[in-house]
Amino acid sequence: MREPKKVLFVTAPIGSGHMRAAQAIMTRLESMRPDIDTKMANIFDFISPVLGDTILKGYLKVLEHFPLAYGIAYGWGNTNKAALLGREIISRYMSARMENFLINYSPAAVVCTHATPAGMVAQLAKSGKLGIPSIAAVTDFTVHRLWVYPELDYYFVAHTEMCDDLARWGVPPEKSQAVGIPVDRAFSALPCKEEIMTKLHLDKGLKTVLIMGGGAGVFPMDKIVLACNQIDAPFQMIVVAGNNKKMYKRLIENRTGLNHPIKVLGFIDNVHELMAVSDILISKPGGMTTAEAACRGLPKIIFRPIPGQEEANTRYLESKKAAIKADSPMDVQVFLKRLLADQPQELLELKQNALKLGQPEAADLIARHILSKIG
Repeated sequence: MREPKKVLFVTAPIGSGHMRAAQAIMTRLESMRPDIDTKMANIFDFISPVLGDTILKGYLKVLEHFPLAYGIAYGWGNTNKAALLGREIISRYMSARMENFLINYSPAAVVCTHATPAGMVAQLAKSGKLGIPSIAAVTDFTVHRLWVYPELDYYFVAHTEMCDDLARWGVPPEKSQAVGIPVDRAFSALPCKEEIMTKLHLDKGLKTVLIMGGGAGVFPMDKIVLACNQIDAPFQMIVVAGNNKKMYKRLIENRTGLNHPIKVLGFIDNVHELMAVSDILISKPGGMTTAEAACRGLPKIIFRPIPGQEEANTRYLESKKAAIKADSPMDVQVFLKRLLADQPQELLELKQNALKLGQPEAADLIARHILSKIG
C-alpha cells in the first residue's frame, strides 16, 4: 500500500494567528484529500526548549514595555542591509536544525505561515537540500522584507498591493497571488444568531460589543470596559481575557455595579460564534483576527496599535474604512458612543466595508494549490 502524501506546516507560537492560519489550510487539505497526512511544527521545535522559552518571553516583554523600540527595529529590518545579513545568519543556524526534521518526516511540500521558518526553508532550498515545493502564506495585511525569499516557490498574500511589494523586492509576479488570509470555515458558515445568543445568555434586543486580546498583557481590557461603561446608550459586552488569568480576575472583580450587562470569558474555542452575534470588535489589529472578523462583516475599533505590522495593518484597514483607531480608553468611549448612539449609519457603513475585505475561500485556494503541486 502506498504511503500517504505528507505536507509539513512550519509556524511560530508568537500569538496564535500564525498557527490558526496553518490549521485552517490543514483542515481544508484533509477535507479535500483524506489520504493526505499533515503535521504542524514550530520554530522552537528545532532548538532547545530553554532557548525557545527565553526568546518568546523576551519578545513579549519588548512588546509590552518597549513597543517603540520594537517599531524602530521593525522599520530598520525593512530597509537596512545589516538586517538582511542578520536574518541570513539566523536562517543558516535554524535550517541546519530543521534539516533532520524534514528528512525524518519526508513531506511532499512545506508551508510557512511565519517569516522565520520561511527563511529557514529558503536557506535549505538555496543550498540544494529541499527538493520539494515551498509555499508561504503571509498572515498580515502588510509584507515585511524579512518575509521575502526568491528561493521560495510561491507566496499567498492578503491583497494585490502586497504582490507589488514582493515584486519590488525580487519575487516574480507569477510567484505570488492575493487570496486573503486563510481562516477556518466556521467564520463564514451561516450562523443562527438567535440560537447562539440564547446559548450565550445574551439579550437579543441589545447591540453587542466584543472585546478581545491581551494574552501578552499589552491590552488593558479592564480600563477599556470601565471607559465603555460610562456610555449612555444601551448595549452589552463580551470580554475575552484568553489565557491572561490576572486580567480575567480583575474583570470578574470589576463587573459588579457596571451599568451594562457583561460576560467575562477566559480561554475559549468559539470565537466564530462570538463574532457572529457581535456588532463591534474592540481589539488589537492582528492580521488573523482581522481576517476572521472581516468574514463576519464585523468592524473594529483598534486599540493603540504597536509600531510595526500592527500600525501597517491599521493603516490598511483605515484606508478601506473598515476600522477606527483609538489611542486611549477615552478614545474608545468616544468612538463607541458615536457608533452606537450618535451616528449608527457610520456603524452600518463600517460593517459593509469590513465584509468587503472578507475572503473566506483563502484556505481552500491555498489547499488546492498545494494539491496541484504534490499530485
